[in-house]
Amino acid sequence: MSKFSITYVPQPDFSSCDEACLAMVAQIPIEEAIVVMKGTRASGSSHFYKALKKYKIDYLSWRAVEDLKEFPPLCILLVGFPTYGHSVVYYDGIYYDPEFGVLESYTPEGQITHFMELFIDEVYEGKQIDIRIPNDFKEAFKLDQDAYQIFERLPYPQKSKSINGISHYKNPVVRKKNIEKIMASLKKQGESI
Repeated sequence: MSKFSITYVPQPDFSSCDEACLAMVAQIPIEEAIVVMKGTRASGSSHFYKALKKYKIDYLSWRAVEDLKEFPPLCILLVGFPTYGHSVVYYDGIYYDPEFGVLESYTPEGQITHFMELFIDEVYEGKQIDIRIPNDFKEAFKLDQDAYQIFERLPYPQKSKSINGISHYKNPVVRKKNIEKIMASLKKQGESI
């Protein structure tokens, strides 16, 4: 059973959803989150990243949503509404929306477009988590079974960081080169195990 839990924090005004999300995942008062965020307003801003680092919360930057059923265990969701963008915490199947409350399914009229995966050790304690391997990694693993065997022995957070940490590379040539580097890095890790 995970030691990590979310205490719901509503946003105190219309434009402080990022601050409320930070308060929930860092488990700090909303007033502290507002000070740390320096009053900025914009999902994914460098202030949000800096705030996560301040509280030693590792993350992978925004990725486009492909399937609403495949969110990682803990993430911040970016929701697009007709007139504004909004941030929501997703943890273990529950949506903690600073504006609309705690929801078992996302029913507000916004569209979930992106997510930022967060890594907090307590989230993964005692959990077996399956990971979706992108097709280009599947091909690379077919060609390099040693790297695949090492990858399979990694705990979930390292698996996700390995294959999803390059999600922002859209150029196929650059992405392929980065996958080759990851394969070499995995094999190097295997030598030290």
